[in-house]
Amino acid sequence: MVTRTIRKNDELREAITEKVDRIIVKGELAGHLNTAMKIKIVSKWTVGLLAASLAATPLTGPLNIALFAPIASLTGLEATFIIIVATVGTGLVLLICRDYKKVSFCEFNDDGEAEVVIERF
Repeated sequence: MVTRTIRKNDELREAITEKVDRIIVKGELAGHLNTAMKIKIVSKWTVGLLAASLAATPLTGPLNIALFAPIASLTGLEATFIIIVATVGTGLVLLICRDYKKVSFCEFNDDGEAEVVIERF
C-alpha cells in the first residue's frame, strides 16, 4: 500500500491522479478538505449547480463574498462552504468522493495540527 503525506492542493491533485492508496493531508488544507467533504450530503443537482456556478465565476484576484451570495442562495449552501470548495477545487472534491471510500478527520494529531486521512479501500 502506497501512502503519501501532503500539505498543498497541487500535491493532493497529483496523489489522486496517481491513485495513491492512502493520502494523509496535513495543516490548513486538511481543515479546508474536511469542510469541503460535506459536499457528500447535498443533492447531485446542487453539486452540479455549484460546479457550474464556480466555473463561471472568475476566481482571479481576491475572492469576493458578494460573488458567492447568488450561488449560496440558489444552492442553499453557506458562502463560507462555497469559498472553501472553490479553494480546494470542486473537481478534486468530487474525485475524492468517487474514488476514495474512507475519509477520516483529526482536528489535532500528534503534531498538534489538523489531519485528514483518505483511503481507497
